[in-house]
Amino acid sequence: MMKTKIAPFLLILIYSIIVGCEKDDICLIETPSTPQLVVRLFDKDNRNEYKAANNIIVYGVGNEDPLMTINSDSLALPLKVQSAFTQYAFVLPSSTVSSTVSDTLQFNYGRFDEYINRACGYRANFTLNENVISYPINAPLWIESFEILIDTVSNEQQAHLAIYH
Repeated sequence: MMKTKIAPFLLILIYSIIVGCEKDDICLIETPSTPQLVVRLFDKDNRNEYKAANNIIVYGVGNEDPLMTINSDSLALPLKVQSAFTQYAFVLPSSTVSSTVSDTLQFNYGRFDEYINRACGYRANFTLNENVISYPINAPLWIESFEILIDTVSNEQQAHLAIYH
């Protein structure tokens, strides 16, 4: 007798849970997340030609572990959401410590948030400052110049910044 009273209640409860879930209650893997800064490397002598970096190790300033090693003409760098700038050290390893080449770049930007949905919340987008790169430690050694290609970092489909070396 007790089972017959509980069974309809359970069926109604399960049905209302299934029907009550909305599409935006689940954050799908395809949902865009906070984009990274896409940088393309170009030849300083022929500015239309890509030029790969060879074994340049990228460190986040203050981190001991490298973020990545660049062996291509493009890279994607995460920007700090809680700051107006992010610093990276680009180290070209050498057989001797005294001849190691290192540039420290500071990427300057503003942040604006975009509401995705109830399950995913917000994602940060960035607007590159006119003076997007500064050199907090010393003048650049391997970078000759840079150019902003797209000033709004809201996707990773196109390069945002060109570095000429």
